[in-house]
Amino acid sequence: MELQSWLLYHLVAVTDCNQVMQSANAIGNGGGGGGSYTTNAGTGSRTRDLGLRAQKKLLGRIVSTGAGRSLFIDDATTSLLDNLYKLMESVAKSNPHLDKKEPEKVLKNIVKLSIKIGLVQRSHQFRPNDAVKLDELREALGTVAMTVVSFYEVDYSYDQEYLTGSLERCRSLVQELIKPHLTDKSSQRCDQVFDFLAYPKFLDSVFRYDSEHRPVLGMLVSDLNKALDARRL
Repeated sequence: MELQSWLLYHLVAVTDCNQVMQSANAIGNGGGGGGSYTTNAGTGSRTRDLGLRAQKKLLGRIVSTGAGRSLFIDDATTSLLDNLYKLMESVAKSNPHLDKKEPEKVLKNIVKLSIKIGLVQRSHQFRPNDAVKLDELREALGTVAMTVVSFYEVDYSYDQEYLTGSLERCRSLVQELIKPHLTDKSSQRCDQVFDFLAYPKFLDSVFRYDSEHRPVLGMLVSDLNKALDARRL
């Protein structure tokens, strides 16, 4: 199974890399930029490295817009991310401890990280031991998804320490996976995402039994249940 990058499952599902490459190349050629991806069978090819670097940079610019994101994200993932954003936005607006601009940054960083991880995977840049990390990450993300569903569906089951620990486990695995392949900026994006999602005051606001955000959480849980049923988590 290809990496399903949901981050809350959470790091969005990455579409077929051929689509990613074709879309990026088309945009790059149309804009006169260096969006082409040069393949080379030789290990350690400078041309290949430069091509990958340019591709990652181009993708980062493309997915900064809603139209760009639609090139790479399927409908189910779009719904999940939309509801995650609505939940984060609702909590940020009502909680003075949270920056109201952070939800938009989280959304963008989830998408950018997911597509870049997918690009590295599909271009066979991961090392053999990275496959183990990918499996661990899938399992950890699935645990977070099931935990969120359980806390919503079972009254008084919310355990902040357990959920925070599960999210921090995901952070560590993502960082281990991307550091050899992506820039420090990507590591910072990862930290920004988990700093927000694992922030205790955010989690308490979401999962408090009488939370005003429960209706939005319910929509997110519905998307998570569909993903779990379809074995995409």
